[in-house]
Amino acid sequence: MAWFEGSHTTTFTVPADLATTRAHFADPATIVAHTEHVASHTIGDDGTVHFVLANQDHGVVSFQGDFRCRYVLDGNTLRWTAEGGNTDQSGEATFAADGDGTKVDYTETVKVDLDVNAMMAPMLKPVMGPMIAHEIKEYLKRMQKSVTA
Repeated sequence: MAWFEGSHTTTFTVPADLATTRAHFADPATIVAHTEHVASHTIGDDGTVHFVLANQDHGVVSFQGDFRCRYVLDGNTLRWTAEGGNTDQSGEATFAADGDGTKVDYTETVKVDLDVNAMMAPMLKPVMGPMIAHEIKEYLKRMQKSVTA
């Protein structure tokens, strides 16, 4: 077993007011709806989502995420942290009114625990980091597009 990590940090503006944007990004049901490969999920009353992802087979390695993530909105800052499982997902989004829209400062890191042998892990690290970062970027594109819909 080896942990692989990818991160993405960006700032963007969406054409929706602060309250709408904050609520959109902090809503567990919206988060689940915009997360790819979700096989099943459970949303707790405390803002925790238990994700079970469909198996993803990438030839050399396959992965099925099973983890909990807690989302906490405190004023204009949303923070999330993993609470166990084979994925460690954490980040922060800060929201600020910007004219008719909302500026979002967003950073996220995702770590996944893959069942690979010790000799293969160093070869996969340069591939897995960018792959994970790409998935974060794609998630953000879906969230940005839907906040204006």
